[in-house]
Amino acid sequence: MKDLESEEKIAIDIAKLERNLNQVEDIKFEGKEKEVYDRAIDYWNDSKYYLEKKDTRTAFGCIEYSHGLLDALRMIHGLI
Repeated sequence: MKDLESEEKIAIDIAKLERNLNQVEDIKFEGKEKEVYDRAIDYWNDSKYYLEKKDTRTAFGCIEYSHGLLDALRMIHGLI
């Protein structure tokens, strides 16, 4: 089993988030949904930044939070 905070696991999670972002690319988010989407993007970018800096604990936290925010939007729009 891979360590949850390993660089490899985080890179896999980042790629998964990118696939999930493709699912919502045609949705025009507005209001609070747009704020949630923007925050998910910010955490995604933060995860990539911290992974590059070898701060895997922070990178892991950021990508997992990003997944949660994006999953909520995908649920609201009937994608999961």
